[in-house]
Amino acid sequence: MGHDIRVVVPAQPRYLRIARLTAAGVATDLGFDLRDIEDLRVAVDEMCAVVIDGAGPDVELELAYRADGDHLEIVGRCAQAGQPPEIHPVAVELLTMTADEFSVDGDGAARTFRLVKQRRDSST
Repeated sequence: MGHDIRVVVPAQPRYLRIARLTAAGVATDLGFDLRDIEDLRVAVDEMCAVVIDGAGPDVELELAYRADGDHLEIVGRCAQAGQPPEIHPVAVELLTMTADEFSVDGDGAARTFRLVKQRRDSST
């Protein structure tokens, strides 16, 4: 059975630590191992940085964390105009190594991301 946690922070890099800490806390509750928690922290930081890039001082980053069984889904939304954000090729490589699924999108009014991290079976 899943539950949602919602967090809203200013869309500024100095507040991304809150996004990382929340992700780590939820992942700990799901039984993620330390390596997966660190991977998740890196992935959350990368995805948040992409959607807040260029955000003004009054813009907010809305995050929703959904824990369900052995996976955690994080959806972020930053209300700012512009084209869908592009992820730098180095960041894509990093996200491929640290997340199970990820995507970014934009509709002209907001930039969004979706990130999924699956808990690995500790017996493998």
